Amino acid sequence: MNSEPSSPEAAREALAVAVAPMFAALPDRERPAFDRASHGYLEPLLAREVAAALAPLFARSYVQHHEHDRRLVARLRPAEGVAQHLTRERFAEAVATVLRHLPDAPATASHRTRRAVAHVRLLGERGSTSPYVRRVAVEIADRLPYLADLDPRPALVRAGTASSTVSPEARAEQRREYMRSRNRAARAAEREGRRGDMVRAAAWLTAWREQIGAGAYACAEVHRAYVAAAERAGLQPVGRKTLYQLADEVLSPRTRRAAGPVYVVPQEVAAMNREQRRELAALIVDRLTAEWREAALDGLADLVADRRAEQPAPTVERDALVVDLDSRRALRAA
Repeated sequence: MNSEPSSPEAAREALAVAVAPMFAALPDRERPAFDRASHGYLEPLLAREVAAALAPLFARSYVQHHEHDRRLVARLRPAEGVAQHLTRERFAEAVATVLRHLPDAPATASHRTRRAVAHVRLLGERGSTSPYVRRVAVEIADRLPYLADLDPRPALVRAGTASSTVSPEARAEQRREYMRSRNRAARAAEREGRRGDMVRAAAWLTAWREQIGAGAYACAEVHRAYVAAAERAGLQPVGRKTLYQLADEVLSPRTRRAAGPVYVVPQEVAAMNREQRRELAALIVDRLTAEWREAALDGLADLVADRRAEQPAPTVERDALVVDLDSRRALRAA
């Protein structure tokens, strides 16, 4: 299998030769789509046709292989006798580099074809973030030769590995890391999908905070009070870890005491109406879900605390109830 062209001039010439048959006929274009970045409609060349023209170029240095029912791409390193695995993003970046240097259509081509080539180059500048670039990359990968068909067959290596082979232990660890990353992302997506439940939980915590007096309240007791109120209202409660993260924002960060973690409430707060409570809850949930998206947090370990004296808690409804603090102050004065 041949290597890539050894100079930029040779690479440009090889690219021009590869796409020439595509321009010999009238190439198809993608359906026009509005592009927010350029504030206009883009109509690039059809991704499938571009991939068919470029696939022979990539077949000189790239192959496809399959692991765990997934198709992967590897780059050949003939001098070392290995094929180095590439992530989808890295392969899409390699495709984007070629698209950025796509030659102009011949002068005999239509104006729309020449404009479509310019749009391909524009999308190529955006790298693997462009859905068009990713579609071209997938189409090219479909046309690559198979690693198993090469003779002699190169050894598959992972990026960053020093040896020419991957040990079973290293492969197993890579698989475990992949599963951990996927599970973290799945948990973050699940949290975001239950945004309405989290907003109601944060609103309940705000109302509960308005009704209680100053003191230390065991985290486990707060959770039990919330779950009981949610069940009375016929609502699905959020998980313990999610509730604690919301309570860290609404009440205060947890403090560890000898008997276990507690929320320390220093003083009474002014009551809010239903709309104010919902707005505050939405702001808290939006900030937390943004953090979960970035870090895909594993969450906090389950916390266990000794039971403290139960404090009155409001009933959860579709929104937390407004607390009449004036009547409570009158009762205290009496």
